[in-house]
Amino acid sequence: MKYITSYIWLVPVFVLIQVLILNNIQFVNFINPLVYLVLIITLPQDTERWFLLIFSFLIGILLDLFEGNIGLNSSSLVFVSFLTPYLQRVIIAKNSIDEKDRLSLQILGFKTFSIYALSIILIHHSFLFLLDHFSSSGILFLIFKIFLSSIITYLIILIFQLFSFKTTE
Repeated sequence: MKYITSYIWLVPVFVLIQVLILNNIQFVNFINPLVYLVLIITLPQDTERWFLLIFSFLIGILLDLFEGNIGLNSSSLVFVSFLTPYLQRVIIAKNSIDEKDRLSLQILGFKTFSIYALSIILIHHSFLFLLDHFSSSGILFLIFKIFLSSIITYLIILIFQLFSFKTTE
């Protein structure tokens, strides 16, 4: 839990990146990368559940206030945060990493990190876009939007992870 302060300081940075830059860049009018998920994905396994839920709600409510969608981002982030410990138990092999380590590409390896990150991203995007576009018309458009936005978000998170690699000498 020593990383809590660094994560709290990163919240405004990622919220501003999302609101000021990424929300204004619409790829093909329906792909919207949501990179703030990297804050949830990389939290260590030993993070207390109460902190994970409150932290996610804080990120979500800040995004909701800036975007004018009260409840949309916060509910989807809290939902993902509720499922995150279960996903960690299923995807990350027991005793393969120290529970105090940040869950990163370097620690988990490419395959495990990809499965873990894509699971969280797909669940989040599905929940968010289903709430946002709640109608039976355009289901193919919605599936296409979820899939493409998830892939773009994953690629951006992967790039963040590649830049955050620390060399050991």
